[in-house]
Amino acid sequence: MSSWRESLTSIPGTVAQLINDSASSLLHTSSSLGSTVGPLGSTGSGSEGDSEEGGPQVEYRALPIPASLVREQWRLIFTSDANIQDLQAAIAHCRDLVLLSDELSDERRWLVRHLVDLRYSLQELEEAQEQQSLAPDMVVMNAIRAVVGHHFVPHHPHHGKRSRLQAAARRHYCDHCTAIIWSVVQASYVCSDCGFLVHQKCIDGVKRVCAHVQVSERQHPVAEICPEVGLAAQGYKCAECETLLNLKNTWVEPRLCDYSGLYYCPRCNWNDSNFIPARIIHNWDFSPRRVSRAALQEIRLFMNKPLIRLEEDNPKLFVFVEKLCAVKKLRQNLVHMRHYLAACRIASELKLVDQQLGCRRHLAQSNEFYSLKDLTQVESGALAEFLQSVFKAFDEHIRCCPMCLAQAYICEICSNNEVIFPFDDGCIKCEQCNSIYHRVCLTRKNMICPKCIRIQERRLQLDRMRSTEDDEVATDDEVAVAE
Repeated sequence: MSSWRESLTSIPGTVAQLINDSASSLLHTSSSLGSTVGPLGSTGSGSEGDSEEGGPQVEYRALPIPASLVREQWRLIFTSDANIQDLQAAIAHCRDLVLLSDELSDERRWLVRHLVDLRYSLQELEEAQEQQSLAPDMVVMNAIRAVVGHHFVPHHPHHGKRSRLQAAARRHYCDHCTAIIWSVVQASYVCSDCGFLVHQKCIDGVKRVCAHVQVSERQHPVAEICPEVGLAAQGYKCAECETLLNLKNTWVEPRLCDYSGLYYCPRCNWNDSNFIPARIIHNWDFSPRRVSRAALQEIRLFMNKPLIRLEEDNPKLFVFVEKLCAVKKLRQNLVHMRHYLAACRIASELKLVDQQLGCRRHLAQSNEFYSLKDLTQVESGALAEFLQSVFKAFDEHIRCCPMCLAQAYICEICSNNEVIFPFDDGCIKCEQCNSIYHRVCLTRKNMICPKCIRIQERRLQLDRMRSTEDDEVATDDEVAVAE
C-alpha cells in the first residue's frame, strides 16, 4: 500500500519535469531556426541589439511566391543589406513582369503586392539615408519592416506625462503570440495599415496577411451569413496559422468566426465580438457575434467605405425599417441641394459642403451607397440627426443666397409668387422636364404636367409643319416633271 501511495505522489513531479523538458527542447529548436537564413533570402531574428544598431536598413519578408515565379526569385527578393540600386533594379524587373503577366492571375496579384512593398521599402531607405546625412552622429533605427503585406512602424503607446499614466493602466497584447507587451522594457511594432500589433521579436514569425491587402482585393465585405465550410474542409487546421485542431496530442479549441465561417485556434481568435455586415444587410441584425482577429481588422477597414448598395441588395428593408426611409428622403434632398451649391460661387468660396460633410461627401452625391458606419448610425438615430443639421445649413444658405435664389421655381399652375425648390416638403418634381410644382396643384391636374403637354403639342406642330413642307416639295416636283 505504501509503494502505491509513493507512486501516486510522484506523478505530479514527473509530469512537471516532462513539460519542462518539452518546452526547453521547443525553445532550442525555435532559436536554431530563427538564426538561420530563410528560404526567400531574409535573415532570421538575431539579437535585438544587432537588429537595431548600424546604418539604415529595411527588413523585408515577402508573401509566398508562386511556383511560376521561383526562377525570378533572386531578382525580386532582397535581403536586409540591400542598397538603393538593388531595390531600383528589383522594382524595374517587377514592373516588367507585371506587364507580361496575365490579368487577374495569381502571378499578377503577387507581383503587384510585391511591387508596392518594394517601392515602400525604397522610399523608407532613401528617407533613412537622408536623415543620416543630415545628422551623421545620430544612429538611424530600423523604423520600417515590410512583412507579408504589413508595414510595421515602431509603436509608442505613450507620449507625454498625462497619456503615459493612461498607457500604463492599459495593457497591449501581441497579435502573434498573444502575450502582454510591456512597453517599458519591450520594443513593439504596429502595422500602419491595419493596426496589427506585435513584439519586435515576433515580427519574423507573422503569418497573417495584412487586412488592408485583403480589403483592397476583396473590395466588398463578405455578403453571405457565416459561410461555414466545416473543420473537415479545413483539414482540421486553423485557417490562419494551420495549428492542428484535434484530440490527437493536445486539445486545441476550434473557434468559429461568424464573419468568414472559418475555424481558428485561440491564438488567432480571441473571441472578440463585433456586428456582422451580412447580417445587417439581410436581416438588419446588429447583435455582436464572435469573430477572429483578422476578420475584426477587416471589418474595421470596411467601416468608412461607402460600398454597400442597400436598396439593390435588400430593397424590402426600406419597407419595414422606418429609419431607413427617413434617411433616404434626407439624402434625396441633399442631392438636390448639392446641384445648387455646386453652381454657387459663394458656396464654393465658403467651402460649405466640405465644412458640413467633411469626408462623408457620398451622403450628398447619391442615395445608393452606404458604409457600415452609416448603417450603424441609422439604427442609433445619429445619422438622421447629422443629416438634419446638414440640411438646415444648406437650406439656410440657398434661401439667403441671391445666386441660388435665381435658380428657384414658381408653380405655374397656381401662379403664386412664392419661390419653391425640389427639396421642399410640399413640392414635387416632374421626372421628364424637371419642373417643380406644388403637390396639391399637380394633384388637381391629375398629375399631368402642363409643361410636358406644351412640349408635346409643340413637337406635334413641328411634325405637321415638316409634313406640309414635304408635301409642297413633292407637289412642285410632280409639276416640274409634268411640264
